[in-house]
Amino acid sequence: MSEKNIEVVRQFLATFIEVDEALVEADRLKEYCAPEATIALPQPMGAELHVDQFIAFRAGWMEPYDEWDYEPEKFLDAGSNRVLVLFHQRGKLRESDSWIEMHYGIVYTVEEGLIVGARMYLSQEGALEAAGLSE
Repeated sequence: MSEKNIEVVRQFLATFIEVDEALVEADRLKEYCAPEATIALPQPMGAELHVDQFIAFRAGWMEPYDEWDYEPEKFLDAGSNRVLVLFHQRGKLRESDSWIEMHYGIVYTVEEGLIVGARMYLSQEGALEAAGLSE
């Protein structure tokens, strides 16, 4: 089951890239999510957003950048229908030569082939610890 769950999350993130590149509509992301799926943002934001709300939040997050990208660096089976993804994100602020980089993690919960929830962590270490995978 864990490989299937990892594949669901991979496809969800691949679709996010297609949304970013305006190849598909954002509604396509809902194919991989249960209707009640939420994404919990880390503190200090601390909000729990429905997928539609998260898409709007993410658009606002990316807005100050001329260039912005992210990549999943590692997919890990975190047990109990959970998948941990470690990310690297970077962006070049508008009208600046400055780049901002961030390494973070998201723990996704998958049930019956759909993402039912996700929790973001500001660091990869925090995500590993939360998933019970820290060394």
